[in-house]
Amino acid sequence: MNKQKHKPLSPENYIRTRARTLNIGKCFINHDWLDTGFAMITVSRWHINGNITHASFMVDLYCLGVKEAFWIFNEDPRDFDSFIEKVRSDGEYSRRFVIADYQLVHNIIYGAVEFAGEFGFRPHKSFEIAKYILEEDDEHVPLIEIEFGFKGKPLYIWGPDIPAAEQNRVRVHLDKTIGRDNFYFIAASEANDFFDKEFEEEGNKFDCHNPEEKKKIIEDFLALAHKDTKIFHKKPEQMWDMLDAADLIYREYMVTEEERSRASKSVELLFDFKITAEIFSDDALFGSLAPRDNKSKVRLEAERLQKMLHNEQYTNGIQETEAKIRQYPEVPVFYYFWLRFVEIKSGTMAMLPKLEEYLSRFPGYLPLLYLHEAAKRLSSLQSVAPGIPENFHLKNFFPGRTAFCREEVLLYIRLLIMSYSFSDQRLMVAMILEYMEEHHAGFMPDDQIFMTKIANLPDVTDWCEAWKG
Repeated sequence: MNKQKHKPLSPENYIRTRARTLNIGKCFINHDWLDTGFAMITVSRWHINGNITHASFMVDLYCLGVKEAFWIFNEDPRDFDSFIEKVRSDGEYSRRFVIADYQLVHNIIYGAVEFAGEFGFRPHKSFEIAKYILEEDDEHVPLIEIEFGFKGKPLYIWGPDIPAAEQNRVRVHLDKTIGRDNFYFIAASEANDFFDKEFEEEGNKFDCHNPEEKKKIIEDFLALAHKDTKIFHKKPEQMWDMLDAADLIYREYMVTEEERSRASKSVELLFDFKITAEIFSDDALFGSLAPRDNKSKVRLEAERLQKMLHNEQYTNGIQETEAKIRQYPEVPVFYYFWLRFVEIKSGTMAMLPKLEEYLSRFPGYLPLLYLHEAAKRLSSLQSVAPGIPENFHLKNFFPGRTAFCREEVLLYIRLLIMSYSFSDQRLMVAMILEYMEEHHAGFMPDDQIFMTKIANLPDVTDWCEAWKG
C-alpha cells in the first residue's frame, strides 16, 4: 500500500491556519508611541521546537492605521533576539523598543485599523497575512481605551520622504470623505510648532489651580471615592477615573514641585540600569546554578507560567508548577512560580512557610529574596524604614551587571512599591510609576499599575475630606 506524503504547509498557509494555536511570546513597541502617534510593534509566537514566528506592524494612530507589516517564520530564538537588538540600536527606534503587554499592542493595532476605516483607509495589503499572528479581534481580548486621531480628527503628518502624489492622494481623499475643516494636514517640519500651539491652547482652557476647577476636581473625586465598590466591578473604567483623579490631586495639590524634583532624581538612581528584551535572564531562571542543557525548554515553560500568573490562573498554575518542580527539582524559578500562584489564591501568609523552606534550599536566589522582603512589608501593618536595603538594589545585588530582564525588574518594582507604601515617602510610589510610564511605557502589567496607583488613595481621600471641611 502506498502511503501518501503530506506536503508541508507553506509559511503563509501555516501562519493563516496554525499561528494562533502557538503561545504568544514577547511583544515590543517604541516607548514614545503615545507622544508621537506612531507605533512600531512586534508580536512573537513560540513553536514547540523553541523557534519563533513573529510579525511587525507600523501603525499610524493619527490617520492611516496599519501602514505596513512584515513577518518572519520559524526563526531561531537567537536570531530573533538579534533582530530585536538591531531595532533597539539602529536607526529611528534606537533604545526605544520596550516590552509591552499583548493586550495593549492588540488594541493599538486594531483600534488604529478601525479608526482609519471610518475615513476609508484600509490596512496595507501586507496586513492580510501578518494579522494571523495576532489573536482574533473579539471579546476575548479586553478592550483598552486608546485615543486615535488628534482631538478626534485625523491628523496626517507628511515628511520629506513622502512623495507629493501620495500627499495629494491623502488630502483629496479626506476632503471628499469628511471635509476640509475636519482633519489636520501638516508637514513634519511644522509638527513641533503645531503641537506646542495646540497644547498651549488646551492648557489655557483648563487650569487645575483655578479655584472653581480645583473644587470640581476634588468633588468629582470624592463622589467616585464614596461609591459602593460593587459599582467598580460593573464599571471598572470608573475605578481608573478615580485613580487618575487621585494622581492629579496628589501631584498638583498635595506635594510641591521641589519635592517632586527630589523624588524624581532618587527614582532615576534606583533605575540606573538597562532593561533587556528577555523576560527571564539565566539568573532569574537558575539562580547561581549553571544553565542546563534544556535551558530553552525551561525558559519556554517559565514564560508560559508567567502569562498564566498575570491572568490569575492560579488553580491550573499551582498544578502545573508542582509538575514542573517534580520534573526540574533543581530549577528555582518553578518554586518561585508556585509561591506566586499560592499567594494569588490564598494570600501572602499562606505562602510564607514554604517561602522560608525554599529560601534555605536556594540561598541568594533573587526572586525568592525579593518575595520574602515584600512579604515582610505586606504582613506588617506598622511603618517600616523607607526604601529597601542598599544591598537589595538590583545594581548592587549583582555587582558588575548593568542590564536586567523583565521579571527581575517587575519584582524590583514590586518591592520598591511595597516599601515606600508603608513609609513616609509615598511620593516615591507615584514617581516610580511616572518614571516607568515615561521611559518604559507598556512595561508594567495592569495589575501592578493598579496596585501602584491605589497606594496613595487613602491619603488623597483624607486630604480632600479635610480640604472640603
